Amino acid sequence: MTTHSPSTEKTLDLTQALWQNRGKMLIVFSMVMIATIGLLKVAKLKYTSEAKLFIRLGKETVGLDPTATVGQTIAVQEGREKEIYSVQSLMQSRGVLEQVVDAVGVERILEETGDDEPGWMPIDLKELKKLSPVYVDSPRDEAIEKLEKGLEIYNPRSTAIIGLRYETISPKLAAEVLDRIIESSVDAHVRIHQSEGSNEFFTDQTQQTAEEVARLEAELLEFKNESGVSELNQHRQVKIAQIASLEDAWLETIAQIEAVDGEIKSRERMVAQQPLQVRLAETTGLPSSAAEGMREQLYSLQLNESEYLSRYQPTHPKVRQMRAQIAAAQETLDSENRLTQVTMGVNESRREMESELQNQRAIAASLAARQEILAQQIADAKSELKSINENEIKFAQISRRLDLARTSYQDYARRSELARMDQALSSESLSNLTVLQSPSASKIPSSPKVAMTLVMGITSGTFLSALVAILAQLRTIHREEPTMAPRKKKEPSWKGFRFVNAATRLLSFRWL
Repeated sequence: MTTHSPSTEKTLDLTQALWQNRGKMLIVFSMVMIATIGLLKVAKLKYTSEAKLFIRLGKETVGLDPTATVGQTIAVQEGREKEIYSVQSLMQSRGVLEQVVDAVGVERILEETGDDEPGWMPIDLKELKKLSPVYVDSPRDEAIEKLEKGLEIYNPRSTAIIGLRYETISPKLAAEVLDRIIESSVDAHVRIHQSEGSNEFFTDQTQQTAEEVARLEAELLEFKNESGVSELNQHRQVKIAQIASLEDAWLETIAQIEAVDGEIKSRERMVAQQPLQVRLAETTGLPSSAAEGMREQLYSLQLNESEYLSRYQPTHPKVRQMRAQIAAAQETLDSENRLTQVTMGVNESRREMESELQNQRAIAASLAARQEILAQQIADAKSELKSINENEIKFAQISRRLDLARTSYQDYARRSELARMDQALSSESLSNLTVLQSPSASKIPSSPKVAMTLVMGITSGTFLSALVAILAQLRTIHREEPTMAPRKKKEPSWKGFRFVNAATRLLSFRWL
């Protein structure tokens, strides 16, 4: 068993390690900085062009294609994020990249300028790629792939702006590539928001519906001329009012006939009760000879009574006797029958009643005739109303087809105009993609970044030099430790190889 004395065991002191190995650290740091400067020297200068597009609210956002609203539609709520993402995907699509490569040129995209200096690597990587069994020599595809990798498209948070960056060996080339990308993207964006053939379709449909409207208008005009009515509804109301008026008159006539019939029956009963002849005059008190004689005798007795009263008292027997004679004569005279003369003639009241009866009978006959005429007029009016109702149904059918045809014509005409405007806008490449910032052509190289590269070189050199000092110090401590092993440790079999030993010496920094 191996034992170590506590007094002989050493620990790592970082400050001592850095100070004792400062020469090694300086050499490693210098080598890293020389490599960094050499990398900056041989690296190709790259220039970045940047452009920005603004996606405003346009017909592509809030408008519908004329063919999209044909038939039943539903509301679809889509956020602006989806539209922005769609535009980004469109710009990165292969179709747009192919158009850009064809327009700019494969050689320029691949940065094959002809005056390139040989690189610092002794072997060309392109020659190594040709050794692959799946290698295909297609410069155009390589240019498209390189363009896709070098193109950066981003969207700042909560904005409707799309930014584009492209880095290449020439600022003019970078700006030209972005110009081509924007142009191709706008053309593709306009094209995908347009329905091919919609203008021709709606133009044909508009022409067909216009012909249908003209045919139905001619049919409606012919129907009005045949029926002789321009407004069936108004004529129908007039006819209904006429029928109501005739029925009121017919009912009134029936009531009048019943009243006249009652009057006739009453007058017939009254005429039957009247005699044919009536007394025209009656004369009573005609002169009579016997009565005159008795009246003279009574007058004589009354004179004698007056004479007796002048001479005697009223109770005198002679006066009383005279008064008895006067009473007897007066009674005889009163009982005498008077002669009466009667004149008979035609009953004028009956004749007037019979005349009124004849008038009532004439009125009843006229009312009966009027009732028949009114009944015939009501039947004719109802027949005309039935004809109007039948014509109204036919008129409604023609009008309904005409209204539908006119609605279709207006709809197709409006859509045809929209399709024409959409085609005109598309032909002018008008889109809701607006160039907010044109592609820049800055002549300040964006790569390599000198400050960042130097900072990384200094950081790497410092770290590697410190690591070398620590490893060297650890090796020194390990070498100075006493070994009191009772038996020899078996070396690994891999340490017998020369290249392993050389690698071990190289990593142990014994050569420094």
